[in-house]
Amino acid sequence: MITSNGIGRCVKAQAAAFVTALSIAFAFAASAAPVSDIQGYPILEALQAKGQALAPDTTDWMKKWKGMNLDDSASYQFKELSGSTSINMKIEKIDSSDPKGYKSRGSYIPHNSAANPDVEIGASQLGALLGFDSIYRPAAPYELGPVGSKALKSLIDNAHISNRQRLENKANILKAIQSGAPLKGCVKAKKDDTNVALDEIANTHAAPNGAPNSSHPIIRLLQASSPQPVQGRTVTLKNGYVGDELELAREFSVIMLIDAVTQQWDRYSGGNVVIRKDDQGHAHFYATDNGGADIASSWSPRNLNWFSRFDRSAVQKLADIKKFLDAPATGYLGYTDPKAFVVDLGFYSLMGADVYAQRLTRNIGFVLDYVKATETKFGNAAYFQ
Repeated sequence: MITSNGIGRCVKAQAAAFVTALSIAFAFAASAAPVSDIQGYPILEALQAKGQALAPDTTDWMKKWKGMNLDDSASYQFKELSGSTSINMKIEKIDSSDPKGYKSRGSYIPHNSAANPDVEIGASQLGALLGFDSIYRPAAPYELGPVGSKALKSLIDNAHISNRQRLENKANILKAIQSGAPLKGCVKAKKDDTNVALDEIANTHAAPNGAPNSSHPIIRLLQASSPQPVQGRTVTLKNGYVGDELELAREFSVIMLIDAVTQQWDRYSGGNVVIRKDDQGHAHFYATDNGGADIASSWSPRNLNWFSRFDRSAVQKLADIKKFLDAPATGYLGYTDPKAFVVDLGFYSLMGADVYAQRLTRNIGFVLDYVKATETKFGNAAYFQ
């Protein structure tokens, strides 16, 4: 276990370790077949086969990406980079019937100093496994081939980049492309048009990299010592963004739960707590940026100490995953091999599957231990009623 000061050092070390991490990404043999032509979504499709309905946003992007091959220059084009500190590439599917001449297919994200594609994928799929994929921006594994890599290199070479972190990312990504190996990363859905940052919920000045704003009404409701949120009572998060108090509290509790499992260190630094509206105009949380995280060699309880009220069904589903990881013969969604499971979950590019499985098992175990200790202390108040 490391202290909060240790976390600060870990955050600073994240960028410094990027060159090494990116090298590791190409040193390891892939644990699964290269994903340069998306043919399926094993975990999401297993949930559907089990009878679980996925969010419309999830199924929509599953359809858009199915069969996508970014080396098919007759179907896809790349004209723009995205990202503030990270360097990503926007994906355009050529479509003459569209007034713009193309339809967005989101962005391709390689490893950046502050963007871990494995966790982008893993967090969104954990959201689905816990029954909350509606609040996660979809992502899927993708290895960029020679045509796509050439396009990314050209865009980077011709871009004016002055930000120090982006300059570091530029050098590292170009080095990875030069190696000639497929560029491991992910594709990530286009942001919802109604998404907006909710920095009011964060104390962005807290050391080492921000923290929840303890006086925000949603954060207060996530404390077991506070009154329970009430279904049907509305909360205004921002002008024009109004949602149900209980629903919003449950959603953010799940985001904090998954943040703890994935060791998210960049949720509260600014711009990374996001909300959006559904088709009826109701506000919801929207975990749009989950890449500032790492299934690290060290464990920290940093994210856990900020909340003590949980969604009971999400905790139970997390416990089901832990049971399988501990005793693979029990099976889970048709899996009997934890290594195959973690790769399909999205943890595939920086370390071996056995290491990912060990660390995921450890992290979920610590999270469940905290939930159990909180329940012992507060009883049913630790859960939404």
